[in-house]
Amino acid sequence: MNRRASVSVILVALAAAAGCSKSSPVQPSETTAAASVAEALTASIAAPRPLTPANNAQIRNVDQPVTLVVLNAISTKPGLTYMFEVASDATFATKVQTKDTVTEGGSGQTSVTLDALAPATDYYWHARASGNGTTGLFGPAYKLTIGPAIAIDAPVPIAPLTNAQTGARPALRVTNATRTGPAGAITYKFEVATSSAFTTVLATGTVAEGVNETGFIPATDLPLNTTLFWRATAIDAANGVSSAPSAVQSFTPVNPLWPNAVPPGTTGHAIRGPGWEPQTLVSFDGVRFDSPPLDESRVFDLLDRGFDPQGAIDWLNSNGYRTVAVYYANVRAIGFPYTYLALVNGAWELVLRAGA
Repeated sequence: MNRRASVSVILVALAAAAGCSKSSPVQPSETTAAASVAEALTASIAAPRPLTPANNAQIRNVDQPVTLVVLNAISTKPGLTYMFEVASDATFATKVQTKDTVTEGGSGQTSVTLDALAPATDYYWHARASGNGTTGLFGPAYKLTIGPAIAIDAPVPIAPLTNAQTGARPALRVTNATRTGPAGAITYKFEVATSSAFTTVLATGTVAEGVNETGFIPATDLPLNTTLFWRATAIDAANGVSSAPSAVQSFTPVNPLWPNAVPPGTTGHAIRGPGWEPQTLVSFDGVRFDSPPLDESRVFDLLDRGFDPQGAIDWLNSNGYRTVAVYYANVRAIGFPYTYLALVNGAWELVLRAGA
């Protein structure tokens, strides 16, 4: 029998009761019959069913606040409100949050957003509905776990530091970020921009953490003689945690050979012979140095631009690039402290000096 038919039967019974003799002690009174009808019309409320988070959900601490969602309770009367309880134990003896009189949602679901919960802790939650003088039962309890708190400090710049001059593709380096909590794999996002606000980013890259320090080299040349800015941010993608950016540093890419005055002419007038491969050498008097030295590289560039050897030396000294190079025309060699350039078969060889 449906609810409408049940109500009709009750109303008929009420009418019959009203027609009975009031003097008969065995007949129900009008008041008693009316109370029976009211009781029959009282709302019944089924327990709401939890939807999300799913039972045994693992929630990252960074993803708080948590929103609880239930499927609306089934009721014989509209106008329900809901109570959500969150406890640290399955019996709900220790409640940590209660959200009461939550208005029923209109899409078949009702939700509430919790306050932040303590990290690295298990919780249990359930909900019940009430209305029209009736309070329903709590639905099933679901468990959720808030993950641990993780913090990552900003990495510290190593180089280039503010006001440094660099090549067109400098190696940007930071010390690895310190962290608290069980952080996952850390990557570093490097950014190079035209201003300290980083509104226009010229180069960016994300690299895996290195040993003790992490570095990044831009894939393309940066504009020369322009002040640029860089920073790095440490990222734990698995846990959704990032550090603050490192302190912003400025630098200016310059031509490594000619940071100031640039010589005239075009290249293509000279040939490199043996000895120009990058290497570390020891001089005749025991000094370790990187070869080729900058002074020799500048002289060769001038030779390649069409300068004669003495003209190259004179141009260096006249334009702020002081050099101790000496040209020995009789042997077609240019001498330096630890090496010399020798013109052999039309090519300039870089030779380690054997003595003073």
